[in-house]
Amino acid sequence: MILQHHFMRRLTQAVALFGAITGLAWGSQTVAHASTLAIPDISEWQGKLSASQVSNLKSQVSFVINRRQYGSSYQDLYATNNTALYVKYGIPFGEYDYARFTSAASAKQEAKDFYNRSNKNAKFYVLDFEENDVTSGTTNAAVKAWYDEMSALTNKKLVFYSYQSFATSYANTARQNFDAQWIANYSSQPTISLALWQYTDHNYLSALSEYTDNSKAITSVHPVSWWTDGVTTALSHTTTYAYSSYKKGQHIYLHNNATKYVDSTAIPTSARQKFYKISKVKSLTQSKSKQALYISELGKWVLSQDGTGYWYGQHGSFNLKHKLYIYSDSSLTKKTGSYYVSGDKVTGKVVKAPSGKSYRIKTSLGYISGNTQYSDHAYYESLNSSKQLTTKKALYEYTGSGFKKSQRATKVAKGKTLTVTAVKKRSTGSRYFVLSNGHYVTALQSYVQE
Repeated sequence: MILQHHFMRRLTQAVALFGAITGLAWGSQTVAHASTLAIPDISEWQGKLSASQVSNLKSQVSFVINRRQYGSSYQDLYATNNTALYVKYGIPFGEYDYARFTSAASAKQEAKDFYNRSNKNAKFYVLDFEENDVTSGTTNAAVKAWYDEMSALTNKKLVFYSYQSFATSYANTARQNFDAQWIANYSSQPTISLALWQYTDHNYLSALSEYTDNSKAITSVHPVSWWTDGVTTALSHTTTYAYSSYKKGQHIYLHNNATKYVDSTAIPTSARQKFYKISKVKSLTQSKSKQALYISELGKWVLSQDGTGYWYGQHGSFNLKHKLYIYSDSSLTKKTGSYYVSGDKVTGKVVKAPSGKSYRIKTSLGYISGNTQYSDHAYYESLNSSKQLTTKKALYEYTGSGFKKSQRATKVAKGKTLTVTAVKKRSTGSRYFVLSNGHYVTALQSYVQE
C-alpha cells in the first residue's frame, strides 16, 4: 500500500502473473502454507473476486485486510462484492480507509463515511495514513479526530497503518491511541513497536493467481486470534504493551521517536538512534511499557517501548524462543527456504545489519534476527547477587577451563548448590563459572540455574 502508483502497480502484477504462468523465475515467490498462512491486503487492483477464488483463498490466509475507500470521495470498486464473499466462505477480514483527509473536520467526516460504507462483519478497521494531504491544522490532530470518530461509531479494534518514517514524523502522538500498529518495511523488520509487519508487496497467492502485499503477525504482541475475534474487551480499547522482559547486560537501540525519559524529562535528539547497554531493570506500568531500563551512559531510566533489544558483540550460542527464518543476506531480505524452530540451540556470531540500526546472528546456515525477543543466550553472562548456582543436571567440576576429560575433578549431582566467584568467556563465545574452591563448571543455562 506504500505510495501506490496504481497503473504501474497493475502493470507490474500483470507481468508477474505472466511470469508465474510461463514458469519464469521472477523475484522471490513466497507461497502460503498451512503453518505460515498469508495475511494479504486486497483492493480493486486484485479485481472482482469470484466465489471460486475466495473459496480457495480460505485455506491460504489467516485473514484478509480489504480496502473500502480511497478517502471519502472514492469507494473501492469491488469492496462490497469481495467482503460479502469473505463472509460467505468464512474468511475473517478487516477493512481499511486510505486517508485523504485535509483537516480534523474532514478526517471526522471521512471516518463516518468509512464506517457507514463498511461491511459490519469486519473484525477490525484500519486507518492507512501514508500521504500527507493535511492543509489545515496538524496531522496528529487529524489522525486523532479520525480515531475519536471511529471510537464513537464502533467498539471494534482500530489499527494504524503506515511505514515507519512517515508514522513517526506525522502521527507519532496520535497513532499511540490505536489498538495496534501495522507497519510496512520491505527490507527489514521495523524498529518501532508493532503488531503486524507488512514485509513484502510480492507474495504469490495461487487462489488469486497473482501477487499481493503480505504481512506477518507479531504473535508475541497479538496472536492471530486477536485479529479475528472482532470486539475489544469491555467495549474499550485495550493497551498493547511493548516487549518488557529485558535483562541487565543486554543492549537496546533507542528509537528516534523516544522523546521522554521515565521521569518525563526530554530525551535529547543527540541521544537517540544509538545502542546502549542496560545497567539495571525494574518493573513498572507506564504508557505502553511494563519495564524501565537504566542506561548508565545517559544516567537515566527509559521505557521499554522506546527501544529494541539486540544481541551485541560475540555471544556464541543462543536458545531460540520463536521460529526464525534463515536468510542469505544480513538485510534479511532473501530467505533461504530453511528455518529454525523454537527450542533450537544455535551457534553464531553477532554482526551489525547494513542499516546500522539492528544486529543479526550469523550461523553456519545464514542470518537470523538478533532481536532479544526471539532468542536467549545459552550461557549465563554475569553473576547474580547471591553468587550461588543450583545444578539442573548432574555435571562435573573441572580443574582446567578447557573442560577436558582428564581435568574432571568431582561429579556434582542434580539439585546441589555451588558458590561462584566469577564468570569467564572463551574466544568461541561460550562461558564458564569459577567456583569458590577454584574449580570450573559450565555456565550453560540448561545445566545450572542462578
